[in-house]
Amino acid sequence: LAVLRKRTSTDTAFLDELYPQVDAEVKRQLDEMRALEDARDPSFADADYQLAAYAAALKVLTAYSSIEDFDVVRELSRERKNGETSPIAALIEQAVTTACNHLIPEGVEPSTWRQLSPAERYYLKGLDLESRGEAHIAAYQELARGFGFTEYKPIVSLKANDAHLLTASELARKEMGAGAFGTSLVRHGLFAVFSALKAEDAREGRNWLKNEVPDYWSRRTLLIDILRYLGRLEGVLDHWTADAAMAVLIAGALENDHV
Repeated sequence: LAVLRKRTSTDTAFLDELYPQVDAEVKRQLDEMRALEDARDPSFADADYQLAAYAAALKVLTAYSSIEDFDVVRELSRERKNGETSPIAALIEQAVTTACNHLIPEGVEPSTWRQLSPAERYYLKGLDLESRGEAHIAAYQELARGFGFTEYKPIVSLKANDAHLLTASELARKEMGAGAFGTSLVRHGLFAVFSALKAEDAREGRNWLKNEVPDYWSRRTLLIDILRYLGRLEGVLDHWTADAAMAVLIAGALENDHV
């Protein structure tokens, strides 16, 4: 429900002033929506939160009669050529990125989330969508746009009405060492699960991480958090049963590892 108010001011704003205002308004709007949520019967899907982010950005922008040299109403309503992006449109798109980064999946510690790259956040958030029954391709495409992660197609099964993130077993060696995701800590964790399942021994996954992850000891806690999150999928997503169970075992092996 949008409440429209007549703008009575003739204030002018500058783009560099608006980014923090939009970020703050988006977070306020999302927090307000989450406070209304019933965990047992959710009212809002991710698409709703993203639409709310757009609305929050427009609320800030339309409070000003002009932004630098732009007339806000004219700029928002004018027809654009293919591929053309205005500074104001870019500011609105940034609102969705803010929303994606602010909506931390349940079970991921905020301290862990802050250390993850956009590609890693995309994967974990995609699993969160999947665990709540999301199977539409558009949802994963929109999520990729929100995180600014353009290389998502190799790690997603894009079947109509059955879109989902590839499991550790499905990924196998795919994308290892390639691009932003292939070199990430989440990808290392997934490969550890795959290698441990293949050897039927969680220690194989632990040993692989010790040998292949740079600065293993300083990143061990982060790896444990990632693997534990994957382990939460056991009993939630049927195709994750074996992978999730092994992720829990590897997390335990890492936790008990000592110099």
